[in-house]
Amino acid sequence: MSPRLFPSSIDLAAPPSGQVLGLLAQRVDEVLATFLTERAKELAAIDAALNPVADSVTALVEAGGKRLRPAFVWWGAMAAAAEPDPEILKPAGAAELLHTFALIHDDIMDKSATRRGLPAVHSALAEHHREAGMAGDAEWFGTGGGILAGDMVFVWADMLFEAAALDPVALARSRTVFAHLRTEVMAGQYLDLRLSGLPEASEEDSLRVSLLKSGRYTVTRPLQMGAALGAPDDALDRALVEFGDAIGVAFQLRDDILGLMGDPDETGKGALEDVREGKRTMLVLRARDLATPAQRDVLAGVLGDPAAADEGVDQVRQVVTETGALDQVEASLSTLRATAEAAIDEVREPARSALLELAAEAIDRTS
Repeated sequence: MSPRLFPSSIDLAAPPSGQVLGLLAQRVDEVLATFLTERAKELAAIDAALNPVADSVTALVEAGGKRLRPAFVWWGAMAAAAEPDPEILKPAGAAELLHTFALIHDDIMDKSATRRGLPAVHSALAEHHREAGMAGDAEWFGTGGGILAGDMVFVWADMLFEAAALDPVALARSRTVFAHLRTEVMAGQYLDLRLSGLPEASEEDSLRVSLLKSGRYTVTRPLQMGAALGAPDDALDRALVEFGDAIGVAFQLRDDILGLMGDPDETGKGALEDVREGKRTMLVLRARDLATPAQRDVLAGVLGDPAAADEGVDQVRQVVTETGALDQVEASLSTLRATAEAAIDEVREPARSALLELAAEAIDRTS
């Protein structure tokens, strides 16, 4: 993995406007590159046959990702008056590795063949099975290998977190939040799997999943992880939770929109898998509730159909647009943004401005 070059003259605690996320991403990439290189060496020392696992994980991390979660860890710490210690980049990087673990398993559960424009980890391992001329079912090998690769990254996230040379008391506070984050994201993922099979799933059910699986895992808990590394402050914690929950849910709603309506060349993932799985997103549920009987029949006929094709996806998109569901969810995004902005009125600068910039990155993104 080749880290991006970082201009050492830039102060991460007070970056220029418009560069908050990009500059931090560069530093996080440096940390991840060093860490993953060492882990790859360890695997190779165990057995060279493990190289494809390290290679596929490294390729996934290197392929992109905005590094929003590490950014929220960093700026949670800055909001809590922590010293801008580069060691904070290790817990921040741990949040990104946990995200990598979640993506690997998510792609298996969603039967998604690609991620970030590359073969998903389980797909890459299945291809390795075929290229090596191994006996047995290549797809099943890839599935099992992908599960194990994800588990490996889960362990690596802990290792990177624990490597931080920070105050032990503060690190213990942050570790407690990290445990909550991990529990919630897996609980949310299970509830998401369940939601796809509920014929009468409600918008409330979908929002609950969005909060647990994405909102708190992407924004709220990373912010609290970072804040725990600074000075404890109940008022700040309440503000960060209100901000984080609002932006986190907005992040998932944007993800739902991009997942169905976005350009696969930009998102790195097509809509077909989610339609075949019958994902009950807020966007789809709102369309269902607003639909005419004929439009509802279209949704019922396509969503969850394992043989659905691109034509079916286009039909779902048409219903979502014509019912006004897309416009309504976009309006919800604006409301959530306003709630989040108001919540951090009293947060110290430059953290407040940085958080507003990160909020825009989360809500206005196209990939």
